[in-house]
Amino acid sequence: MTNLSSVYQEYLYLKDINPKPSEQSVNRLIEVIGDLPVQDYTRDHAKLFLESYNKQKTSTRRRRLQCITAILNFAYYEYDIDKRNPFARILIRGEGKDATPREPFSVVELKKLYSASLSYGRLRLILPILGETGCRLSEVLGLMKEDVVHTEDLLVIHIKENNVRGLKTSGSERSLPVVSKSATEALQRLLDAKSDSPYLFPRYASCGYLNNVGASATLCKHMRAAYDGKTSHCLRHSFRDRLREAEVPLEAIDQLGGWSNVGGVGTNYGKGYSMPKLAEYLRRIAI
Repeated sequence: MTNLSSVYQEYLYLKDINPKPSEQSVNRLIEVIGDLPVQDYTRDHAKLFLESYNKQKTSTRRRRLQCITAILNFAYYEYDIDKRNPFARILIRGEGKDATPREPFSVVELKKLYSASLSYGRLRLILPILGETGCRLSEVLGLMKEDVVHTEDLLVIHIKENNVRGLKTSGSERSLPVVSKSATEALQRLLDAKSDSPYLFPRYASCGYLNNVGASATLCKHMRAAYDGKTSHCLRHSFRDRLREAEVPLEAIDQLGGWSNVGGVGTNYGKGYSMPKLAEYLRRIAI
């Protein structure tokens, strides 16, 4: 009853979270050590688990440890097991020193990227949308056609959980006005494309599955070669930098990008900025 796989299923049911990160970690631990009763895992097992990721960056290794730590913490409390968590407080040699800084795109590079994207295939249409909304790749890749709404004055996309992808945090659920000509054209082409699928990117989103890894690899292969190692996630960094330069209030920036706000408890009160006001801020940086 208290084997890791059983506890994990219970943990997943109660927490109601995106299962992929935890699932990858649990499957690796079972592959390396076995599906043991949770009280039987030891510090040596934790070190072997960590060693199995020795070709990954230290940030990835830390995230995998944290997934298992959380599940075991849940198990020890839930089943009243008096045991120190063997996966907690493990030191990782050189942690953080292998991090690769994400360089933002310049405005000149963004214009070049968007122009090329609008002249290419369906997947690359996602790039101006990412760059002009600050969304994460999975948030746009998993968009349904019904999530793109034409109002009287604005084109709006609704970022919300669906059957192909969850959201990173509760603050990730949001609605965004699209004011950029490049992003608007990209979205319209996707909406006009002939397809019976309810998703904007049916090749990558279908049947309860989102091929985020495949899309990311395809996009990054092109972008790294053409833009000095930059990736699709660098668009999100650039988006925040551009909003800062345009002197957009921090609370509005966090609302637009679905970032955890840093303005204190008061920022959680009220409904946040209105759609017209967000549109006004986005027009300051629109390409």
